[in-house]
Amino acid sequence: MKKSLSRRKFIQAAALTTTGAMLPLVPGPASLPENDKSRKLSAELPKRRLGRTNRMVSCIGFGAGSRYCGWVASDEILQKQIDHAINLGITYFDTARAYGDGLSEERYGKFLTPKYRDRIFLNSKSMERSYDGVMKGIEITLRTLKTDHLDLYTMHSIDMMEDVDKLLSPDGGYKAFLKLKSEGVVKNIGFSFHKWNDASRKCFDNFDVDAVLCPINASKSNGNEEGFLPLALKRDIGVIAIKLMGQNVLIGNVTGDDLLRFGLSLPISVANVGMDGFAPLESCVEVGRESLITKQEAESIVKKLNFDPKVTRLPYYTG
Repeated sequence: MKKSLSRRKFIQAAALTTTGAMLPLVPGPASLPENDKSRKLSAELPKRRLGRTNRMVSCIGFGAGSRYCGWVASDEILQKQIDHAINLGITYFDTARAYGDGLSEERYGKFLTPKYRDRIFLNSKSMERSYDGVMKGIEITLRTLKTDHLDLYTMHSIDMMEDVDKLLSPDGGYKAFLKLKSEGVVKNIGFSFHKWNDASRKCFDNFDVDAVLCPINASKSNGNEEGFLPLALKRDIGVIAIKLMGQNVLIGNVTGDDLLRFGLSLPISVANVGMDGFAPLESCVEVGRESLITKQEAESIVKKLNFDPKVTRLPYYTG
């Protein structure tokens, strides 16, 4: 029995990839129990309010980024995975035109939206910085996704000041995002970033957005937990956590389950997970249905992780 449990934990940790108000440092236990059978499960996957969008979305999000695009499977299996995600209670689905050079949106347009458009919250993202680029891009995105609107459209990967300045220029893409929202083509707008720096702060100060995507994890390496999260809460901006596992680099001293529990213990709306198979669906939904960990347990995960940026290099932008 013990061997079976260890194997299951290994599969969960290896399969998890997730792409949130600050927890103060408090004394905590040296370690968490390996198998806490006392943790309660809810009957369904809980939903959380996505900030000022006023939409209730699943606390676990279906991420269709690089891992999903890299998953080679038949159409039958890809459809079955989407069906299973819906049946497990996932309602937030995330994609981008840049993922897989359009493959991510193509898969959603084939397996997701034809059956479930009225049951989901759909987000896509644009790397375009000009007004014309955004307007041309949204036409391709909507056509590929086989929908007439997006629930959220995101200015993607804004990490350098030149990106912000271009979006805010007279012919910049921010005006296009506002126009698309005013016309109802997109219901809400947002931006994504990696590190809390001058560029992301300027985005926050100048963009009137409804939701934001950024890395939030137990390494606390990018300043997002301390710098961005409290400000987002004050403005009622929905927070979608990405890179919760640091693209699996953070797994080792702690498990993937621990890292996901840590993220869900924070006031985020969605933990966005790279869904490159059935194991992430099963594992993450199981964790999402558990009762939230305490502040003391969360701090124990941070201590066990023992993150040192000089030792562990995170495989995404850190500035």
